[in-house]
Amino acid sequence: MSALLQKYLTIVQKFIPQSQTKSFVGLDLGTNSCKLVELVRKGEKYQLTNFAVEPILNGNAKETVKKVWGKVSEAGRSPATAVSGKGTLIRFITMPRMNLAELKSSFALEADKYLPFPQDQIYMDCYILDSKGKENKMSVLIAASKKELVDSRVKALNELGLHPELITLNSIAVANALSALGVKSETSAAAGGKEEKSSAVAILDLGGEVSSLTILIDNLPLFTRDIFIGGQEITKNISRAMGLSIEDAEKLKYEPGDKLTEILNASDSILADLISEVRLSFDYFVTEKNIPVLLLLFTGGGSMLGGVMDVLAKQLEVKVMRWDPIELLDLGPGISKEAIASQGSKLTVALGLALSQS
Repeated sequence: MSALLQKYLTIVQKFIPQSQTKSFVGLDLGTNSCKLVELVRKGEKYQLTNFAVEPILNGNAKETVKKVWGKVSEAGRSPATAVSGKGTLIRFITMPRMNLAELKSSFALEADKYLPFPQDQIYMDCYILDSKGKENKMSVLIAASKKELVDSRVKALNELGLHPELITLNSIAVANALSALGVKSETSAAAGGKEEKSSAVAILDLGGEVSSLTILIDNLPLFTRDIFIGGQEITKNISRAMGLSIEDAEKLKYEPGDKLTEILNASDSILADLISEVRLSFDYFVTEKNIPVLLLLFTGGGSMLGGVMDVLAKQLEVKVMRWDPIELLDLGPGISKEAIASQGSKLTVALGLALSQS
């Protein structure tokens, strides 16, 4: 595998405590906004020292990145960031048991069997999920991204004097957040007191253009897919149905007041399509793994639209909880619960990226 692969596309699932003097920064450059999280490790815990959520105005992403990076402390290191959507993919395959070095060497020779892109057009990486499979087999996660996506992101950040330590995929960053911070008490309650191995946890990250769905067992991802439905479509429907500008519809979406019923009615067709895709994914997973999904963690900026969780729970027949992993962190000086409360769900990807450096 290439040096670029090792530098830019890395899958991180294990979090090893170590003494740190520097902070870790995750930079999530989305469609509509740029999010940043800065963490430091305090013993076995993490402390949130800085965060930022800034809209991208007139398509000027570079100016937005400059603005959020201005909040990083002097201890901040090069950021971790992520790409998503078309041109990226994740596969789960079974291979003969071997160590990670052997896997990387072997997979480089066999990648064409599993990936739809020519190897000279992509960066790829792989990770052993379960090294103790039956019949001398093991489960492997493969991640790939077209080079043009990664290279354009690196170029844009380099022009700002930033040199990313790691570039991964959004869904892997979200899985990292769950792996590092966990939601064990909620999972146990949702499963009715059953052992965690008897059920799976799903995370739906509702982004601007693309939503990612990841299903995990024992905090390891076993299924993931991008669903090309996001908050932008909801905003556009609200704008059309209520005769509002896109800007006013976006604001109303998060501050509905007495207009919540109208907003949900305007969003109905988009939510129906989203639910249909999630249900198909659940059905596939249950058929493949014979393990039910009993809990859906709802996160991302779109998760803050009131009433959506109730719709998801009713239609999918699972327990749905808004997941704000920022709540699981200690807050640094100058960051109040009130300051972070309205933004936490938007920071899940950025948080997972920061954690992947630790």
